[in-house]
Amino acid sequence: MAGATALMTAADLTTAHAGTPAHDAGNAFSAMVRCHDPNGELYNVTFTRARVTVQSYSDDVILAKVEIWADTVPELA
Repeated sequence: MAGATALMTAADLTTAHAGTPAHDAGNAFSAMVRCHDPNGELYNVTFTRARVTVQSYSDDVILAKVEIWADTVPELA
């Protein structure tokens, strides 16, 4: 819980991501990142303990980019 509180109150993170932090205490772990592709498309990547989900994309190249990136992160293997 201390980690969630630290993230929720980190003003520099809120400013850097231009968002409003929210915490769902009923979920063991999740984080959603809103991404902006150079092609202009916005999409979301959600991380949970069991999976990585890509949402709201229309260009399949974005999904391929996320998959390639995820393959370079040992913790996601």
